[in-house]
Amino acid sequence: MGKKASPALAGLSRNDRSTPVRRCRAERPGSQASRSANPVRTSRSSRRKAQRHKKSLILETAGNAIQSRRRRCKLSLASISNQVNHALAKVTWNKEQIAEYQAEQGVTSVKKSLRPGGDPTQPLPVILGISTRRTYFQAATLFFKCAEEIADEGLLANLLDQDIIMTTFEEHYSDAAPGTANKLLAALEKVHLGCTKLGWTKEPCPITPELRDWVKAFRDDSDVRSPRFGYRPEDAERVVSHLKAKKSVYALPAELALRCGLREDEIAGLKGENIDVEHKLLHITGKGGRYRPVPIPDDLLSQLNHSKQYLFTPSASWRAGFRRTVRDATKALGIEISGVHRLRANFAQNKYQDFLAQGMDEREARKCVSVLLGHARIDVTYKYVPKGFSPATISE
Repeated sequence: MGKKASPALAGLSRNDRSTPVRRCRAERPGSQASRSANPVRTSRSSRRKAQRHKKSLILETAGNAIQSRRRRCKLSLASISNQVNHALAKVTWNKEQIAEYQAEQGVTSVKKSLRPGGDPTQPLPVILGISTRRTYFQAATLFFKCAEEIADEGLLANLLDQDIIMTTFEEHYSDAAPGTANKLLAALEKVHLGCTKLGWTKEPCPITPELRDWVKAFRDDSDVRSPRFGYRPEDAERVVSHLKAKKSVYALPAELALRCGLREDEIAGLKGENIDVEHKLLHITGKGGRYRPVPIPDDLLSQLNHSKQYLFTPSASWRAGFRRTVRDATKALGIEISGVHRLRANFAQNKYQDFLAQGMDEREARKCVSVLLGHARIDVTYKYVPKGFSPATISE
């Protein structure tokens, strides 16, 4: 059944009924007709709308400013980190690529084949080791973060500018050891190569021979010895003793560097399973994946907890703390040079003297030192033990 018509509309046709309905709607309070009939109410409403619109614009502007600031902030460590990672990935070979190159070229040593003229002093055009890539990544990321703050620039390709690089060295790496500076230059060179391959830059490499000479002159420890020749023998012992007296958590790691010749990352990643109590050895897999057994003195062995998974902490922050602590110790002791790696050099020098005292000739002694250090070539020992080395040459 159809709905009954309203008594007010009874007797009207369908067309007639529509007129009063429209009229009722037109006269409804708050309608357009009603507002036009009341100018005061219209004026207030307009002002309220204008105020709401103004407030909306203010909030939108403030929101845009915050978002812009956030975007600028995000062009920091995370963004730089991603860019550096992409650049280094472009110049890193995996195992399959290395094997393919060996098969195509018919060579055993990829490094020797890739270096110009087989010269071991020349840089490689690619990164072959995971540990090398990790080292370059950490060094370059921190460097470009500092450069970003100086230049207010978040694009990696634009930070590969020689002036920016030199300014960053001056402001943030004034006390960096020469070995650290050289490693950093190598990392920056590989980052530029990766950026070139990615098409991010067409500019020539900023790491020129002139820049290398500037960095070398800019950070020269002393005229006593070259970068890796270690501390004076008495100074090396003083550093370890100072850390022990301070009850530093880095005292034992420093002693492992001095008395076992372990690298910084080998100490950080040392596991309980690497300790051979029965044979008094540390089983170390070091640079380039090369394994070597390292003898350890009884008194040092007794301090190691072989039940732990990791004796220390295999992280970049732990290694940075190690370096910083050793640097603070050398400053407190009035020693002009610093560096964890120098303790390893002192180990090499001490062992070299021991082998000579046992009746070995110079080459035999260097070969034994090279094995203990985990080096692939005997000539690398000259960076730790200079030609014609004797304690007198260090103490002069």
